[in-house]
Amino acid sequence: MDVKASSNYHDFSGLASLRKDANENAEEAIAPVAKQFEALFLQMMLKSMRAGVPEGGLFSDESTKMYEEMLDSQLSVTLAEQGGIGMADSISAQLRGPTAATNATSADSGAAGMSGEGAALRSKLQQLSKQSHNSSIQDFSLSADKL
Repeated sequence: MDVKASSNYHDFSGLASLRKDANENAEEAIAPVAKQFEALFLQMMLKSMRAGVPEGGLFSDESTKMYEEMLDSQLSVTLAEQGGIGMADSISAQLRGPTAATNATSADSGAAGMSGEGAALRSKLQQLSKQSHNSSIQDFSLSADKL
């Protein structure tokens, strides 16, 4: 299975392919989806940083703003592909849960592998992936708030 993240922020066919592959094998799709989430987070962070910069000067027109938005979008995707801020790795580790090696060391040290909230979220995501595609994100958000 070829599960990979989109390399361009405007590559919607890559995102559609990722969705299809995630429906077929959720475990293999965790890392690319986590990278996409990290890219979205980085894009929002860059947008907030740009909003904090005072406007004015020679290059302050609408076309410059549009190109800056495009730059920030592509930069966020590229940063996430190259490791980003480590958010994708943390999300992947949390969703995968403890591995066999982690279980062995956890049993020896007495440490828990996954928090109760993480385990509940992972089981809910697995249930949703097995259901039909008709369930909406809003339904998941409402049910996640009840956890």
